[in-house]
Amino acid sequence: MSYSDILKTRPQGHLRIYEKETGKVLLDQHNDINPENFSYAIATSLVGQASNGNIKYMVFGNGGARATSSNKYIYSVPQTIGRAATLYNETHRKDMEKEDEENYMKVTHAPGNDYSDIIVHCTLAKDEVIGTYGSDGENNSIITDHTFSEIGLETAGKDLITHICFFPIQKTQNSSLIIDYLLRIQIV
Repeated sequence: MSYSDILKTRPQGHLRIYEKETGKVLLDQHNDINPENFSYAIATSLVGQASNGNIKYMVFGNGGARATSSNKYIYSVPQTIGRAATLYNETHRKDMEKEDEENYMKVTHAPGNDYSDIIVHCTLAKDEVIGTYGSDGENNSIITDHTFSEIGLETAGKDLITHICFFPIQKTQNSSLIIDYLLRIQIV
């Protein structure tokens, strides 16, 4: 096999979070990939061991950012190294294999392209997260158990394949959040 016979896989991720009721975009940015866990997920899926490599969970946590005493935010580095990578502080998980019209995964591909997209569409309903505050601003603390500042995708084998850290977003009982997670897998 010559070097020219080797293809390189280049996964890329993008996350968009918005309020369902208003359409207000809360986050729209690139995310990081754990290359070791991602390559293992692809390999196990290709040999029929999808029970280990398929995307199963969207995981949420509040360890992606912290406030200093001077009200500046320090963002954690995404966990993208090693098989044991996890969120900093997981607070919620959504089983994405339980598909319905508001929670689903799909693959899109246009003939002739050297990439395919996986779209993971997740809805956090108004009453979904237990213990949320009744409305925006009821709690003055920006970082609580009711905020998310990190999200990742996890396989059925519980391997974290993506991770992103961001400014905390509060989940309240009076709004639903839509999370669109795009994974582009390109062969170059």
